[in-house]
Amino acid sequence: MNRYRNKMRYTSLVIIMLLFLSSIKAQQNTETYFDPLTDDIAEVLPPLEALLTAAINNSPEVLYEELKTDYYRYETKSAQNAWLEHFGVETELNYGQWYFNDRDELTKLERFYLTQSHRWNFSFGFAMRFPLTSIIDRRNRINKQKKWVEISMAQREINIKQLRKEVITLYNALVQQQRMLKIANDYQHWTYIQMQMAQNEFVSGQISTAEITRLKEIQTRGALEFEKNRAEFENSYDFLQELVGMNFNEIKELK
Repeated sequence: MNRYRNKMRYTSLVIIMLLFLSSIKAQQNTETYFDPLTDDIAEVLPPLEALLTAAINNSPEVLYEELKTDYYRYETKSAQNAWLEHFGVETELNYGQWYFNDRDELTKLERFYLTQSHRWNFSFGFAMRFPLTSIIDRRNRINKQKKWVEISMAQREINIKQLRKEVITLYNALVQQQRMLKIANDYQHWTYIQMQMAQNEFVSGQISTAEITRLKEIQTRGALEFEKNRAEFENSYDFLQELVGMNFNEIKELK
């Protein structure tokens, strides 16, 4: 009994340790930082081929065509077995009280006799009906269903190619937008420093109001361009996550 308790305690300890290690690993995985202004997003994201595979597996359009292909395969089997619809077995069983008003045909007296009986009736039969269209057009109907299978498979490939094109375009756009974001950030930083120097010069009377106004407009345009590039980058980032059905687990907020 003690041996059994010791074994259970040891097993429980091992399970607790495994859960603790898994928790630490999960925290490490969720605390991955990515700074779009300094890091290269191409080195952070999964490989492009992995993103393409994930997008195909996550695509409802591709799944829809796969389900349609399976459906048309079943329809093909139904077309192949349709000839069985022209064969049938019929049975009938009934019981009841029957009344008959019979005419006497032997004596020619034009008399009728009312009779009553209780009967069991049972019948069994085999039926077969073959329209000529079922014989002549059977092969054509089967081939039409097979063509629907081929059409659905072709549409699936079209969807996959279109999906791959979207992922590649979005991936490359994301890389390009990060580069533009870095350029916009450098420009914004430069205009900020320039504006700080201009304010000091304006206070000391070295530049006019018109000049500091012009520099302020330049700084404003730089800030607006940075925010525009930032929004485009984050939208592309989120769209790519949605398209491939993956969470990149990267903190992309700009400080």
